[in-house]
Amino acid sequence: MTDDWERRCEQCGRCCYEKDFYQGEIYYTSEPCEYLDLRTRRCTVYERRHELRPGCAPLTPEVLVMGVLPHDCPYVRDLEDYKAPHPAEEEDG
Repeated sequence: MTDDWERRCEQCGRCCYEKDFYQGEIYYTSEPCEYLDLRTRRCTVYERRHELRPGCAPLTPEVLVMGVLPHDCPYVRDLEDYKAPHPAEEEDG
C-alpha cells in the first residue's frame, strides 16, 4: 500500500485484537495479538507481520469491506453501509 494509505492509521490497536466468526458475524475478543505492544499500541513485528502471523490480513479495500475494523477507523468511517465487528463482551466475575 502507499504511504498515504498507511498514514490513515491512528494507531489505536483495536484491529489487532483477535476476532471470532460466528454465524456470519464478526466479534472482537478481549485477546490482543501476541505482537501488539499494549503500551504503544503498535505492532512489534510490523514489517514481518504477515509472515509471522498469517491471520493478519493486509488492509486492502477488499479486506475492509469484510467488516474487520471498528466503525470509526479512518480506513472505513466513510464507507456507506459499513458493518463493523461486534465489540468484545465484558466478562462477568
